[in-house]
Amino acid sequence: MKYFNDNDFLGDCCILQSFLEEMRFYSGSERLRVLKHSNNSGNIGSMLYGYTWKGYLSPTKKRTAAPWKGLFETKCMDLYPEFGEVAREFADLYFPTFKWCNLQLNKNFPIPPHFDSTNVGTSIIIGLGDYRGGKLFVDFAEDGGIREFDIRGEMVKFDGSKYRHWVSDIEGDRYSVVFFNNSVIEKKMTGYNSVSASGVNNADAVP
Repeated sequence: MKYFNDNDFLGDCCILQSFLEEMRFYSGSERLRVLKHSNNSGNIGSMLYGYTWKGYLSPTKKRTAAPWKGLFETKCMDLYPEFGEVAREFADLYFPTFKWCNLQLNKNFPIPPHFDSTNVGTSIIIGLGDYRGGKLFVDFAEDGGIREFDIRGEMVKFDGSKYRHWVSDIEGDRYSVVFFNNSVIEKKMTGYNSVSASGVNNADAVP
């Protein structure tokens, strides 16, 4: 292991959190439309880590090209390249057969009810930090109604494209990491046996 200890989940969650604490958080334009907030403090944000099909950060600034045609590295991946390797090692330890291509990194982001419309299948979310509130709510509709999850130091798996979900108000510093697969990225990538910096994995589901 380069970053983590084997069979020490809570200890490894603390290590994962330490990497997030070194980041300055911001939100992309889509997240800012969902939850309007100042993008200058670094204390709140929701950042996409991995790949995107959007080639421009601005009219004058292009993104870094990815190994796959038509894909580009996100701003967060450019800023924190080591974190892809960190996330991959964590995933290999605790859900090695789960297929994912991107991460959503959140800090103090109480996102309102929404669906992850371009996600494919289930996502895995982990909560980290010293905080109160910040519960994850998932509306399973006819499959069981609204359920509340305390994700701090816990892994929760659900299909965000199928079930509406949101996060309650937060006191303190709450981080979360979401491992997920995106339908657009999936179509553009080939050869899932090749591991990317963001952790593409060719297996099917959490055991």
